[in-house]
Amino acid sequence: MIQDRRSKKVILVSHCLLNQNSVVYGLAKRPSMVKELIDLLHELNIGIVQLPCPETLHLGLRRFWQVREQYDTQGFRELCREVLKYVITYVREYVVNGYEVVGIIGVTGSPSCGIHHTSSGDWVGNPLNATELRRIRGMGVFMEELLNTLRASGLISKLRRFRLLEFDYNKPQESLEKIKKELSSP
Repeated sequence: MIQDRRSKKVILVSHCLLNQNSVVYGLAKRPSMVKELIDLLHELNIGIVQLPCPETLHLGLRRFWQVREQYDTQGFRELCREVLKYVITYVREYVVNGYEVVGIIGVTGSPSCGIHHTSSGDWVGNPLNATELRRIRGMGVFMEELLNTLRASGLISKLRRFRLLEFDYNKPQESLEKIKKELSSP
């Protein structure tokens, strides 16, 4: 008889947290991944569903860094919705088979993957003339489209205790503590 030991718990995680090679040049905080986040999820017996990186799909690896306003376009939102079709298929498959999708971990300040904080700026034209980057309360474009897609598919109502979490590269230990507290609570 086969003994299946899976936890039946998964979480959606922003691509760059598991693959720093997708980050805009000059902004990678780790050589490969945020290992301590992976270790924490392993400790909590939560499997990982790596979200695609919409910025890399849209502009490639040789892109300049951008702010939310630059990604808040019809074309980028359409790309997000297109790649999210596959994510929704995964989520639906997990839900239908009795798994718990416990939440999303995004990236603080990301114009695409911010959950509670994103970046803002009045940037147009020559990137050398860009004004100061501001971190503001709000959601990144990709995460906004992900939640809209979960709602439209009817899946959001089936996700019990679905948490919207954020990892802050500037406060890694504090972020890990918050994530652990949220994911450990019933």
